[in-house]
Amino acid sequence: MRLLDAEMCDGELLLVLRGNSAQMFAAKAAMADILGCGVHLVSPGMMRRIRGSQSKAGESPLEWLARIAIIDTVAGNISADEPVIVRHSGIMGGKPVFRGTRVSPGPVFALLADTSIDEFVRAKYPSLERDEITTALQQACRLLERNAPWVEQG
Repeated sequence: MRLLDAEMCDGELLLVLRGNSAQMFAAKAAMADILGCGVHLVSPGMMRRIRGSQSKAGESPLEWLARIAIIDTVAGNISADEPVIVRHSGIMGGKPVFRGTRVSPGPVFALLADTSIDEFVRAKYPSLERDEITTALQQACRLLERNAPWVEQG
């Protein structure tokens, strides 16, 4: 495993690591224990975007990262070097999950549809209705799940 980049953001550490999922998540947990702060794994693309933008007032680093990822995805920009939603034959019966976790994308997208992302999108695109944004997130989730690549466990 290699450390490619790191940066502190509002008292939390952002890491760009290269390695298998098990190594990266173990390193993340160890760093959080040692430093006593939040540690987040980000892609090189997200790190570039983070350095070129600013969080909103009261927004946690994790909320900021999620917002950047959503904006990039909606805009068609790929912020990750590797697929984030994948399938592993030995994890959850091969159902799509976020890489390195057992978290299905459906509940995450449903949560996003119920949160203030609607207000953020509508501020920039006032012609969109809340139900259109919710439907778009549901469709995006289904598309990501349907096209999730099979990867080796790592």
